[in-house]
Amino acid sequence: MRKQILSILSLVFAAASVNAQVATTYRGAFAPAPTPMWTNNWINWDPNSTFYPATNVTVSGSIVGNVTWTKNNTYKLVGIVSVDSLSTLTIEAGTIIRGDDIASGSALVVRRGAQIIANGTECNPIVFTSGKAQGTRAPGDWGGVIILGRGLNNLGTQVSIEGIDPVAGVFHGGIVANDNSGSMKYCRIELSGFNYGTNNEINGLTMGSVGSGTTIDHIEVSYNQDDAFEWFGGGVNCSYLVAYRCQDDDWDTDNGFNGLIQFGLSVKDPAISDQSTSESFESDNDAAGTANLPKTSARFYNITQIGAFRCAGNAGPVQQPTATLFNRGGRLRRNTELKIFNSILMNNWRGLEIDAVTLTTGQMVFQNNIIAMDTTTVWGAPYTGVARIYSTTATDTYANALALTNSRLGTPCDILTNAWDFLNPDYRPNAAGSGGALAGCDLSPGFAINSPLFTANQSNDFLVNVTENNKGASNGVVTVRLIVPSGWTVSVPGIASLTTTPQAGTDGSNTVGAYTNSKWLFSRNASSTQVIATLVVGQSIAQNATTVLGYVATRKSGTSAGTNQNLSGSVSGGGDNNAANNSRTLAFGAN
Repeated sequence: MRKQILSILSLVFAAASVNAQVATTYRGAFAPAPTPMWTNNWINWDPNSTFYPATNVTVSGSIVGNVTWTKNNTYKLVGIVSVDSLSTLTIEAGTIIRGDDIASGSALVVRRGAQIIANGTECNPIVFTSGKAQGTRAPGDWGGVIILGRGLNNLGTQVSIEGIDPVAGVFHGGIVANDNSGSMKYCRIELSGFNYGTNNEINGLTMGSVGSGTTIDHIEVSYNQDDAFEWFGGGVNCSYLVAYRCQDDDWDTDNGFNGLIQFGLSVKDPAISDQSTSESFESDNDAAGTANLPKTSARFYNITQIGAFRCAGNAGPVQQPTATLFNRGGRLRRNTELKIFNSILMNNWRGLEIDAVTLTTGQMVFQNNIIAMDTTTVWGAPYTGVARIYSTTATDTYANALALTNSRLGTPCDILTNAWDFLNPDYRPNAAGSGGALAGCDLSPGFAINSPLFTANQSNDFLVNVTENNKGASNGVVTVRLIVPSGWTVSVPGIASLTTTPQAGTDGSNTVGAYTNSKWLFSRNASSTQVIATLVVGQSIAQNATTVLGYVATRKSGTSAGTNQNLSGSVSGGGDNNAANNSRTLAFGAN
């Protein structure tokens, strides 16, 4: 068996919907050809050269009540335009909104208790862009979009947001984890990022305590003067995001943000870097690095991150950027518990850096990713010396653990089909080059168990998916092990009592879905700390097929730590001669 996917698919929230990542058979943001890129049709790679109509409706101050902006108008934002609490701004698909470049920091702010319904389509995206003339636009022409909610963060319930004067009474924070600030789909935010001063800039899309009831998908932030996307607390789940040629960080997570992000593309411009050093991932629990709860524990899946050391073409060579302050593909620091899976970090000065405090917490995860870099060319000042995969020895030791299945790739130019054309790129795996290394993804938890979930003696169904990727069918025995901590028990439907002697399972379904336990033999180890499933001899998992196992998890009576412990699991076997492809240590549990 080549690389399997193990995903824990349920452990349902007590009173809220749950969100899981999509199972894929590739690493990075895009499936290989012939599947088209999900960026097709709605992305704009060159907003400076795009014709946009003149504005005919000017908006300033506050939006009160239910207001609709229509695509037959072009709107001009003058100054800070805020959607007041209990108000809803609806924007029709195809509408264009242009930020005034004269009024200081023109931006759209959706306040706590308000909603924005901005649902574009693939063929008719909603565009937030510069008010300047075609060919004269630049990053920072206007502010950006800020959404504020009543979700959880680790600073409090009256938190001011970066880029907005706190005396204006614009705050975020609360206790409503599933708060709903509306929906944004197929939207572009271009040439934004007004800079009021050091550490006081408007990002492309800023989310402060935005709750999980909010929908954010298919959003492009391009040519932003500060960060592309920044989350300050909250639990909103986002998908299909693009951070294109922005000045500072691409994915900035702070103050207890714990949402799930899947399918994201970030691309650096070699001529644009920030004074604070430009990263792709930057994550903190908070500015002081405390252990304040909730911890920053967002999960990122299937991100393709391309740094500023671009290639002249798929045959190379790698070229040194002209801007001088690029640094890491990922910087995980200040006690964060960020988790990154199935992603590509490529062409950076430093691939990954995890600070000592963050490594000590033990809850951060960097798993089944590829770091692709030229680590042999000796560069000139200010990038003196050679690029490094990992910034520190401790980061190297952690990320190279066999169970984490991270890979290094020394041929970064040909890993994607054509990542080097800014105007007509193709970010899919390059089957003719090193793109084959992207196949085979291993997904850790499908659903996290967020406290409070289990009460004493409470049980929940869950599923485990084992998926064979596109490297061929399994051709040997496959074993799934669930390692059960002291606070829980795990049982198998249809088997009254697990013993050390394997017992045949039976097919069925639970509250999550159908499972095929008849393909497996179930047992436990002598100490009952592992539940073991072994694929029946003669059974196999076909290429790109999935087999599903059903289980039940129960919190033990009187175990107060029951929701603060993690179940973990591994998949092994399958007949692959490369042991590194057959061991998966995956965790799911309280965040």
